[in-house]
Amino acid sequence: MTLSTEEPQPWIALSIGNSRLHWFYYEGLHLDQTWDTRHIAAPLPTFPSIWEEWQMYSPALAYCPARMPELWIVSVVPSQTLFWRTYPQATVLSSIDIPIQLPYSTFGLDRALSIWAAGTLYQWPILVIDAGTALTYTGAISSEDCLGGAILPGLGLQLRSLHQSTPELPAIPFPHQLPSRWALTTESAIQSGIVHTLVSGMIGFIDAWLQQQPTSQIVLTGGDAETIYHYLSSDFITCTDPKLLDRITLQPLLQGLGLLHLRQQHWRADL
Repeated sequence: MTLSTEEPQPWIALSIGNSRLHWFYYEGLHLDQTWDTRHIAAPLPTFPSIWEEWQMYSPALAYCPARMPELWIVSVVPSQTLFWRTYPQATVLSSIDIPIQLPYSTFGLDRALSIWAAGTLYQWPILVIDAGTALTYTGAISSEDCLGGAILPGLGLQLRSLHQSTPELPAIPFPHQLPSRWALTTESAIQSGIVHTLVSGMIGFIDAWLQQQPTSQIVLTGGDAETIYHYLSSDFITCTDPKLLDRITLQPLLQGLGLLHLRQQHWRADL
């Protein structure tokens, strides 16, 4: 029996991020649907005891025609993990389940899964830029040689922070286009400062990585990945570095693909 003959049974992958639950509904190897939902609010509710109660907490479980499908979980939020690990068919991944050498003990499982998945899918060496609540850079030469990276507030967090810390300043939405650098309103000035600084910093990290690893691919993932990719696609950026986009792969579903490949490896090992 080979992997390609696996019956397309439904199963669900869940990546628990810093602010959202990211759901991936699979039929065998085929990704059918995705959802992003809020964390379960504290204090945690009583753990569900029947299938219909579990469905109330997950759009993926509500969508699934089968009762109690497998649920594969990677999490960086222990309080949320506590709830979902009580699901009867849950497989909660730990650092030993992701075949990559972690650069330090507190390295996030989400970053470990992303860099391993990117290296597996797109070859090593690899740089992963995860544009979520936090913006992270992770570089690896191989699964045995992850070099770590950097963490900073993500785009949305940066846009909200000035208003939250200084209520006199307005709440700022995401700009759809790369804003003008020299702004003429307070709102556009905040957008310019945050977006241009973020994009310039990103290009600096990419350039520094490619100086060390000139053959590397770069994968951009996370909830804000498409927005940031659009900024990088602007005429201003591409005129400055016309080959930049050729090195970047936009893959917002990297976490789900990583969980798919880990489950495949587990399935092979059980044959």
